[in-house]
Amino acid sequence: MDEVTLLVRSGHLVAAHDQPAMLNGAVAIAGETIKAVGTYEELSTQYPRIKEVGGDHFLVLPGLINSHSHGKGLTDFQRGARDNTLETWRFDTYHKFVPVSTYDDVAYSAARLLKSGVTATMHNQSLAPDPTDFEKKFEECLRAYSDAGMRVLLCPAIANDNPFVYGDNAAILAGVSEESRKILTASPAPGALTAANYVQAVRDLHKKFNGAMSRIGFGPLAPQWCTKDLLVGIRREADRMGVPIHIHALQTIFQKNYALRFLGKSLIAHMNDIGLLGRSVVIGHCVFPTESDIELLARTDTGVTHHPSCNLRVRNGIAPAFHMLQAGVRVGLGLDGKSINDDDDFIQEMKVCFLLHRIPCLDVDSPHLSARQVFKMATEIGSTLVGYDGELGRLEPGRKADLVLLDYKDMCRPFVDPSHDPIEALLYRGVGRHVHTVLVNGRIVVQGGQLLTLDEEAIGNRLAEAASRPRTEREMARVKAMDELRAQVIHYYQGWTEDIEWAPYFQVNSRIDGK
Repeated sequence: MDEVTLLVRSGHLVAAHDQPAMLNGAVAIAGETIKAVGTYEELSTQYPRIKEVGGDHFLVLPGLINSHSHGKGLTDFQRGARDNTLETWRFDTYHKFVPVSTYDDVAYSAARLLKSGVTATMHNQSLAPDPTDFEKKFEECLRAYSDAGMRVLLCPAIANDNPFVYGDNAAILAGVSEESRKILTASPAPGALTAANYVQAVRDLHKKFNGAMSRIGFGPLAPQWCTKDLLVGIRREADRMGVPIHIHALQTIFQKNYALRFLGKSLIAHMNDIGLLGRSVVIGHCVFPTESDIELLARTDTGVTHHPSCNLRVRNGIAPAFHMLQAGVRVGLGLDGKSINDDDDFIQEMKVCFLLHRIPCLDVDSPHLSARQVFKMATEIGSTLVGYDGELGRLEPGRKADLVLLDYKDMCRPFVDPSHDPIEALLYRGVGRHVHTVLVNGRIVVQGGQLLTLDEEAIGNRLAEAASRPRTEREMARVKAMDELRAQVIHYYQGWTEDIEWAPYFQVNSRIDGK
């Protein structure tokens, strides 16, 4: 479709991370695609009597991209889990939660993301603790995004190794009661998603749903949670299908030490050795890479997603995102379901990223992460990580019409010096409530800060009702098993980090006078 159907007007327009801010800019949209970008005066003259949205008090940007997510409408905290170290925290989550509707959970997450300016997301869907009926659950997930009017890369999760700890899982089972051991070692129910049928399940999902608004990829949870055979098989099929692989790695110091203890090399080197690095592979977290790991990631063009708030909340550490970017690694930004305010405000996540990587200055005016680099992480780099390379991330002719309009006047109230870059103003002063209008694929899905596509209140009420019901006896038995397991895991990891030598990428503070 070449006929212009909508004109988006702005007071300030930033078409891409490497483009200057344009005053009184506009975007002409033809159906689902951007037709032209220029000044409002030029485009309104060229395309008269066209429907307009926006105005001179708006900042217009490309749609933001959440490169790593799990689609949690109710957060882990809301469902009863308190943040702690990943190796123990994960046993306070899925296996203890009262089940809720997949559709409602994902739809509520999509609503929050859209209202904070996110137009595309990667969704790593875990089915724990019940991997049965997986086709229906994946379809509900995709229907939720479709109904919300949001783009998604769905990467179904799978794990088939080291279920409790990295290493000696038999020792863990020996320390729990017989009742809990039966629960922890129960075989998958008929119809469950397993390593044996996983590749075919993703293949079927791709055949049925891969398109303009939804892309399908692979989501093996992590190298330490998947066997080599499974990972190699996934890589072979992903290459054949031409789809991405999203995986978690080096999230914690224990994962780093696991590779050194059991594989005799870094986890990144191991992934490279089995053919699991490259442009189609994206690694979530990557908090503990060595300098040689970073060089390997850059050389293989492997992507990374940075989750600053999640890494703080689950006590992982601070990923060397700035150093990876400086080395040429494609680093995107992801909420991972754990934002700083527990509300999926993606603009706040950009701000946390920006402030967290203002590296302590041991030299005057030393290099540090810039606002424009964060903007690039949240737009163009993100598009390369979630299966929309060349389609999203920039406002230019031929790209998809995914745009965000923010109330820049309110953001700058009562005054911001006009010499400031609007992207810096966004990261210093912006929050999700400044998002006024969101377009996805040329369609207005948020207007006046309100979602037009879903009944958020009704969905939220259904989630609250489902999550608040009392647990059954079977569910209580699983909670007891998780608590016993957690105690054994704490004991297992004692002393694991005593033989690790620390050499941080940047200094935070010093406990001595240093003279």
